[in-house]
Amino acid sequence: MSQQKFWRITLDTNPDFCNLNCIMCEDHSPYGNSRETRKQQGRIRPQMDRGLLGRTISEAAILGVTEVIPSTMGEPLLYPHFDLILDLCKELNLKLNLTTNGTFPCRKKEKCVEYWAQRIVPICNDVKISWNGASESIQQKIMGTSLDTHIDKARRFIAVRDKLATSTDHYCSMTMQLTFMRSNLSEIPKMVALAIELGFDRIKGHQLWSHFPELEEQSLHNNLNWAQQWNTVVTECQTLVNTHTKITGKAFILDNFHPLDISQSEKNNVEGNCPFLGKEIWVDPTGQINVCCAPDQQRKSLGDFGNLNQTSLSSMLSSEVYSHLRENYLEFELCQQCRMRRPDA
Repeated sequence: MSQQKFWRITLDTNPDFCNLNCIMCEDHSPYGNSRETRKQQGRIRPQMDRGLLGRTISEAAILGVTEVIPSTMGEPLLYPHFDLILDLCKELNLKLNLTTNGTFPCRKKEKCVEYWAQRIVPICNDVKISWNGASESIQQKIMGTSLDTHIDKARRFIAVRDKLATSTDHYCSMTMQLTFMRSNLSEIPKMVALAIELGFDRIKGHQLWSHFPELEEQSLHNNLNWAQQWNTVVTECQTLVNTHTKITGKAFILDNFHPLDISQSEKNNVEGNCPFLGKEIWVDPTGQINVCCAPDQQRKSLGDFGNLNQTSLSSMLSSEVYSHLRENYLEFELCQQCRMRRPDA
């Protein structure tokens, strides 16, 4: 693998704290153990303390990181020190890249959307709102949220984004983010159309990680018929976006809408390159360094990369264990079947 700039860091600040129970979530799915059970078993992870947060962001900035992603497991807007992330990004001239479940929780109740938009948009490159249906029934089934409420909050956030974009030279892109699975497959073209109508700039998705046995039947990879249907949906979405661009002159991005290799579908194989090694790094709430966003227990098979309470980011990036993984990741079973690999990485 060629040398590339380490440019982005993800801080799993509060992975065990979320106000939703999306079915595909590693930590909060109703198919997993309940929070009470995990608490009794001592499996609830702490929230990242303020000191570790500050040290990590400061060191990342020195290394040349330009973008910070707050927790992508729990809901980042529930993290008690989220405002400190915003303040440090502004102070150190870093950009935020935010993924939120779209509920926009805060103490200001009816003004939460506007409060967060005013705070986030000026320092953010991209805001991704999790979204998994174009109908009330599918959105409820997968995320447990009201589609109408999701639409209302997205409209309000994008309205603030648009207003700020006209008064500054900074533009924060908006992304509708989903998980590709059987239950929402037929609605994906409608989601693309909805994203365009609401003023999103992009729709981004990922193939499902089957964290639980109940999710195996939702995978598009492991069945030839479903893989073929997915490829048809990809073509339909590309046509829809091309037509939109031709008529309006406005670009809209489809991200990770790659056809599946039909010949490999029932073999459960994956093609493509790792989009993370040498480019991005993850830090969990205890300071443990991780190399990608694979499920927590599975990525431990890739090695121990140290803890920021005992080592530094620079030492980890130059370590033998990390260098070995970068050059030989396809020797690892987890990497061979990783759903995040992509042909353009």
